[in-house]
This record gives sequence, C-alpha cells and structure tokens, in this order.
Amino acid sequence: MEPRDSKTFDGKVADLIAATHHLDISHILVLRRLTLADPEARRWATERQLAVVFNVILAKAAERIGPDRLRDARRQGFLPLLPHDDGSREEDAEVLWGIARQLLGPPGPDELEDIMPRSPLPPTGPEADSGGLFSRGAVAAPPKTLRAPGSMKEPPPLFAAQLAPGERKKTAQPRRPLAAAATPDPQLAAAEPVVEDKPFVDFPTLFDDTLCAYATKIVRLMRINGPSRGIRVPFLIAPEFSQVYVEVLRRFVLPQMRASRHLQALSISYNWAEVGGDKVIEILQAGEVNNPILHNWDTRWLAFRSAKGDKGDKGGRKGPKAEDNPWPLFREDATRGLYEPPDERHIVLLKDLIRYEPEALAKCGRELAQLYEQEFSPNARQEQAREGAFRDGIMKWAQKLPDHVGEMFAIRCFFDQPKCDGHFMRKLVNNFGRSDSERRRNAPFLVDFVQTLTE
Repeated sequence: MEPRDSKTFDGKVADLIAATHHLDISHILVLRRLTLADPEARRWATERQLAVVFNVILAKAAERIGPDRLRDARRQGFLPLLPHDDGSREEDAEVLWGIARQLLGPPGPDELEDIMPRSPLPPTGPEADSGGLFSRGAVAAPPKTLRAPGSMKEPPPLFAAQLAPGERKKTAQPRRPLAAAATPDPQLAAAEPVVEDKPFVDFPTLFDDTLCAYATKIVRLMRINGPSRGIRVPFLIAPEFSQVYVEVLRRFVLPQMRASRHLQALSISYNWAEVGGDKVIEILQAGEVNNPILHNWDTRWLAFRSAKGDKGDKGGRKGPKAEDNPWPLFREDATRGLYEPPDERHIVLLKDLIRYEPEALAKCGRELAQLYEQEFSPNARQEQAREGAFRDGIMKWAQKLPDHVGEMFAIRCFFDQPKCDGHFMRKLVNNFGRSDSERRRNAPFLVDFVQTLTE
C-alpha cells in the first residue's frame, strides 16, 4: 500500500472533525458509511485509519449526549441512535457497542436484563457470557483467493498525534506493564500464559520471556480445545505445539537474535527496568520498516532453510548444522504429540506467528462459537440463525485472516463443535475453490485434513 501524505491526512481529519461537531450520532454514522465506501477517501487514509477517526468523532458525540442517555440507548440496543434506513445497521451497532463500553464500561446484570433481544448486535466479551447471546446473521464470503504472505495488519495510525494539543491528554491511555495488563476478552484471558511477576534481571531475560509469552498467547488462541481423538492435526492447532515452539525460540532463535548489533544497540537504548516488556511488544508492533526485532527475527528463521548448491550433497542441498537445526526437535515432539510437524515449507508461517493480532484471533473464535450456537442450538433468548450462517462465518474469517489461519480455525471446529463432522468438513472444503487444484492452493491444510477423515 502506498504511503499517504500526512499533511493531507491532517487536513482531511480536521475537516471531518469540524463538519461533524454539531451532528448527532445517527448522521455521523451515515457519514461514516459514505466515507468508508468512497474510493476518493482511500487516497488520503486507509480503512483502519478512517475507522479510528470516526471512533474518536463518535466518542465525542456520545460524550455530548451524556452518560444517562447513552446508557438508556444501550438498554434499547442503540435503536434510538441508529439511522432510520436498514443499511449496515449491524455494523453501526457494533461501533456503538464499542464506544459505550469505552465510556460506560460493560453493562451490569440489571442493565443486561433490559437489553432488547432485537438489538442489531449483541454485546461481546464478559457481558455476552453473563447475559446470553442474541441473534446475529453472517455475511457470506466468496471463496478465498491466493494472497502473498505477510502481516495481517497495517501499522496503526498515530491519531493522538494528529489531534489538537488540548485533545491529546483526553485520549492518552496510561501505560501498563505487559504481564500485569488486564485482558477483558475471555478468550484472550484464557490464552494468556502465566508470567511470573519477577523483578528485572537483565535485558536478555526480559526480551526472551516477553517474546515467548507473546508467541504462546497467539498459539493458544488457535489450538483445539478438546482431544485430537487420534487424528493428526496441523501443528498450528495442536495443543502440544506451544511448548516445543517456545523451546525452539529459546534454543535456536532468540539468543542468536540478541547477538546482532541491532539488538545490542536496543539493549542500551532504554531503561528496561523501568519500561519493561511492554516496550518490547510496542517495538514489535511498530511496523515492518526499520524494525530491529522483526528484521532479526525473520533473518533467524530464514537461516533454517537448506542451502543450495553444496558439492558434498548429492541433492544439491545442505541443511543447517546439527547445533543450529530446529527441525529434528519439531519432528520428535510431533511424533509424541501425534500431529503434523512443521518443516522448511512452513518457515513463513512460523515466523509470521508473532505478526498475528491476538484480538483478531480471539474475535474469530468467539464469533464462530456464537454463530454455531445460533444456527444449531439456539437458547431461549436467541432467534435461530439462517441455514449456512456458520459456514459463511468460517468463509468470512478465512478471507479476513492471513493465509492459512482461517482454515486452521475451520479444522478446529471439527474438534470443538459436534455438528462439524466429516460430512460437514467435506462440504466446507468445496467453498475454497471450484477445482481440486484451486482448493489445494487456497486451503492446503484443510484439504489434507479432510482426506484423512473416514467418517
């Protein structure tokens, strides 16, 4: 994606803020739809940047109407604040749920009792667990097409820096240590590894512990929740994989990374006893350009490829040295854990794991579980979802997530959801392409997995 002109962006944002200062929430939501759908808007901002801008504008409008009116609207599923037309009301409601949660916190038990079941979108997170799920449809997605491997997100817009000086203090959020940060999403909380609250020792210990904990959290969000029932699953969703992945990081990846001049310079660039592991994650997520962590991380993983053209090897290839070769360790653990091990073909997946957004993975798992319940076993407070809503949800997330991550969640459903039997999985794989070659290109892990099923 071509970089946007920051001056143009600042000017457009200023115009938007001025134009919406006196508008009510329903009119701002209409303007948001139009702006996101306008090709001209993409010339000066990404979709993510536009979403952040309008979230700030809507938060200001919500503050203007006051907490009492906002809370009353939430009890009614935000129907009084939504535009009168039917277009994109579900998306509008989702935006308002997030803003209300930011300004008011989650709804209490008494408020949940009053929330109308006809709400365009249910609350998510802890309040959904306590108050039940509501009806929500799914948007059908076209079959996935081949994409180039890469990050699942664009660098986050620095919107706070583009506000007027008087506004920055209002939007600034206090920093918290990574290990002590509270995680409101229950799936993120369940995936959070246990990190001891120990005093700072040195930069190498802090660096290794932080990246291992972060990688563990991401892998745990993808793994199957139940037993594999003797079926060999892909390594990314195997329950045992997180432990061997961390062992590989500690033995073969992180020490060599820290020996690079980039990370040696980084080790003396901050008071790490003060900034803690949170700063490591901040640098990791700062983007691909001139990123010392991601650069050395990628270099280290690519070093595990076999070298071409070695004269002493009849096949013309030479693998890494024994003391610098993680593949036997992966194979041994996969044999014990009965899963398909990674090899050189999967280096891109292994190195891109820390680029995945934990929040997106948690939202995928949560939404698929909701859609499955609504379609196959709705409770008394739910309307049954239309036939195929769960399947369409899987296809939507296969499009939104990076290559192969969506198909991993599809395979996970086979173990987590009773209705996702062999017959369901064989029908599902046909949605990934019109021919066998196209399906294998778009969803190779899912194709291989379905071929092993006998039921």
